Amino acid sequence: MLTPFGMPLVAHGVAGLLVGTVGLNLLNGVINDVKGAGDILQKEMSKPSDRQQDEEPE
Repeated sequence: MLTPFGMPLVAHGVAGLLVGTVGLNLLNGVINDVKGAGDILQKEMSKPSDRQQDEEPE
């Protein structure tokens, strides 16, 4: 009951539940943004550069 999610509910009731929920949603959004940026970076790094394409024999 005294977990990070349960403590605001015990201490502040419904207001604590709302604040805790908003905090968790904001944290989830930040984590998803970081994951998305990492995915984009991986895609960019996996693309062959123009220089590598020019050096390949035909």
